[in-house]
Amino acid sequence: MTVPRTLLDLKIGDVVPAAPAGPGLILDPGRPDRWYALTTRPQCEAKAEAWLEKRGIYAFHPVLERTTVVRGRRRTTVSRYVPGFVFARFPGLPRAHEVTAGPFIIDALRDSHGGWGKLNPDGLRRLHSMRRMDQAAEDRRRRAAIRFAERNRLKAGDTALFRAGPFAGFHCEVVHLPAAGGLSVRLEIFGREMQTEVDECDLVRVDRAKRD
Repeated sequence: MTVPRTLLDLKIGDVVPAAPAGPGLILDPGRPDRWYALTTRPQCEAKAEAWLEKRGIYAFHPVLERTTVVRGRRRTTVSRYVPGFVFARFPGLPRAHEVTAGPFIIDALRDSHGGWGKLNPDGLRRLHSMRRMDQAAEDRRRRAAIRFAERNRLKAGDTALFRAGPFAGFHCEVVHLPAAGGLSVRLEIFGREMQTEVDECDLVRVDRAKRD
């Protein structure tokens, strides 16, 4: 079976060679590695990064993961430093029309001549350095918040003020701290004393001397 030389020679039953796989589809090799800032569709940075990786292109989008604990539940949030951008290193000349034909990448930052602007790797290193510094600052803030919470944690015998919930504005006294979490407090409503279980985040400590 012969392989047709041109599209005009095609007929039913002919064998057509498959297009080459890998990065050859979206770049012309033989050029020095270059970095580009590619713009993506909203919330598609990670998908664009994976799409490029499958085609042999290294890419990244800097993010900061932040883990917090709210009412005993651990929650991790991810914030993007440069939303809508993926930084990619092409080992050759990118074929812009092939790159943007994919489902996630729209364009790239352009230079004064209208072409895809090449990035200085030193600038990307500074971006990574800034990310690490920000992570370190986040760690310091988290440790400071833990120390503050420990110093201000309510204990049995403390006087507190409801700052939220149905008892907002009422004073109470902490009776004990149940093992299951929360606080057991005593307060007076309509001339009657009652005891109830509450969430510590609804209370703020009150200096007994100031209240008196």
